[in-house]
Amino acid sequence: MKTLFAFLVSITLFTACKKEQPAAKEDLYPDLPLEAPSSSAINTFYKNTSFYELYVYRYDPSTEKWTNRIRGHYPTVSADDPSYIGFTNPYVVDSGVSMFDMVRLYTTEIGGSNIKTAAINADKVLQFFPDYEGAKTGIVKIRTQDVVITKVGGAGTFTIGISGGGTYDESTQLIDLKVTFDETAIGGPGQTVLYKFSVTALSLN
Repeated sequence: MKTLFAFLVSITLFTACKKEQPAAKEDLYPDLPLEAPSSSAINTFYKNTSFYELYVYRYDPSTEKWTNRIRGHYPTVSADDPSYIGFTNPYVVDSGVSMFDMVRLYTTEIGGSNIKTAAINADKVLQFFPDYEGAKTGIVKIRTQDVVITKVGGAGTFTIGISGGGTYDESTQLIDLKVTFDETAIGGPGQTVLYKFSVTALSLN
């Protein structure tokens, strides 16, 4: 009996200790890839051509439809960290891009929807992580940051925070994104918006 009792106690202690062990990283973050950022994905969604644009669409919950193509998205590779695609305008001095259609989402705060006036430029935005080594699919991470937006007429600037992520597929040349906008700086409630980025035109509605 003593032997059986000791055995039961040891099993109980072992189980208790096991429960107290921290969860594995993959259990805490099931979508966290284990591989390094993908350069292959960069080559899919970036072209070293002046004024090269991706086809970008935003889902509008008020119409329950995807918008027409949002022009003015120029993907660029960050010189500081080439594992990132950013959206900047290196082709026109003192201009910017329409990143995530923010010039329309924040037209009231800007005082207009002119891309040059808003001067949005973000050097590091999207980073791609394959599902496994050599995979052509994976997750996209949006670098959490504050985007500086310029108001019309030299009335100063304001910031909107961006974060979020999604998935990518090099075979279909498609990125699906969910972007969360932090509007604390302008007293807004914030919003989460869906996007599709594609190398080729899409028919969505």
